[in-house]
Amino acid sequence: MKDKIYSRAKYLLLALPMALGIVGYGAVEGLPLLQSVYISTALYGFGADELPPNAVIEIARWLGPVATASTLVMIVRFLRQGFMNRVAFLRGNSTAVYGPEGEKAEFLEQLGKDGIDMQNKFLDAHRYILLGNEEENLDFFRKNYARIDGRDVFARCSSISAQAVKYHNLHLFCAEETAASVFWKKHCIYSLSKAKNHKLKIVFIGFGRLGKELLLSALQNNIFSADQQIDYHIFGEADGFCNIHYQLGNIEDNIIFQYKHWHEQLGFINTADMVIVLQQENQSQLVRDLTLSCECDNIFVFSHSPYSADLTENIRKVTVFDWKETASSLENIVDISLFRKAKQLNMRYAHIYSGIAETAENSELEWQKLDTFTRYSNISAADFNDIQRIILKVENQGNTVDTMSEEWFETLSELEHIRWCRYHYINNWKYGKPEKGTKDKARRIHADLVPYSSLSEPEKDKDRENIRILFSLD
Repeated sequence: MKDKIYSRAKYLLLALPMALGIVGYGAVEGLPLLQSVYISTALYGFGADELPPNAVIEIARWLGPVATASTLVMIVRFLRQGFMNRVAFLRGNSTAVYGPEGEKAEFLEQLGKDGIDMQNKFLDAHRYILLGNEEENLDFFRKNYARIDGRDVFARCSSISAQAVKYHNLHLFCAEETAASVFWKKHCIYSLSKAKNHKLKIVFIGFGRLGKELLLSALQNNIFSADQQIDYHIFGEADGFCNIHYQLGNIEDNIIFQYKHWHEQLGFINTADMVIVLQQENQSQLVRDLTLSCECDNIFVFSHSPYSADLTENIRKVTVFDWKETASSLENIVDISLFRKAKQLNMRYAHIYSGIAETAENSELEWQKLDTFTRYSNISAADFNDIQRIILKVENQGNTVDTMSEEWFETLSELEHIRWCRYHYINNWKYGKPEKGTKDKARRIHADLVPYSSLSEPEKDKDRENIRILFSLD
């Protein structure tokens, strides 16, 4: 809306001297229309009469040069921006940004010389970030698909799951999902879990889309031990979550929705190892009440304003996580290393099991062959690898397969298998033996959805190979 108002204001300024001139010369002085239009064109320079016959023309005479100068500035800016955009493209790592001016400006600032201001027209770039509303972004992708095939497009979307998209180069993102993924890495709870023998109680106050994404991310990243027991207690509306993800009962960690208000469960909350405030309404008062009544020392507040939780003096330390700012970070949205790792992981498997040469071209071709479920399984594995590296750092095991002990190598292989199982359970797969092979996509059953100890050695080797591959990637 602001962009449209600004655009209309520019055109109004340009047309105003002409309109005033026609009124002054025609309506006031009585000159014919065509003559009034012809004389009014002189108002855009300094060619008007030295002594204007009326006040309307006097105003138009001063506004004319201003409109002319503004137009020249816009032309120069347009030509300069076009030149800079072309230079950015030729440099080889350009990112074009489309969307509202304010948000677009923030991303272009982060991109620096590699940023291209796409404005409202298609421009060549190596990747694209679409910050408009969901309908605008998807419409842009459909209209320009043939021109951007093979180039990564990151589009903001709120109603469609990223995993549901069939196009290999279209990556949907929402603020809640991005923030959730970053949170568990930035505030990794491995040390806390280890200190508690991997038996934890984590409380969510509030749920909604933000809570859903945080929980799904936790289930795929907070995996520290084969015999862990992390209980997630949710004080918020389930919104059909358990009905949609109806195989989560197969996961070792528990998800419990509490239907009483958190005020009524203070004794229980006081035993929590971690409390996460997700509710956004009246958040300052909620945090104040919580810190007065809760004995937990690990309180995290997902705030839409980084200062809202700090307005009042709290008895206990509160860690504020500015989730919207986190979700607006170019680094977090366009996580090139994550997709690169996922593609390399898939390419290595194709090389090992199908003998396909490991080349950049084949990597893209093999990635395009994948269905979305398998593609995001690779992305989930690459994402969890960041947590694995944090674990090794805490355990002083180095950062490669060569530096870690055999025991830790086997532990990480087992944790990877647990992650793989959880990814399937989240997507409503279950254990089953198909008539042929190990899986049946139509029935969503897989014979390997069993504990790591129950796998055959060849199947365990797949998880081990996964660890070797991921830790060989930068």
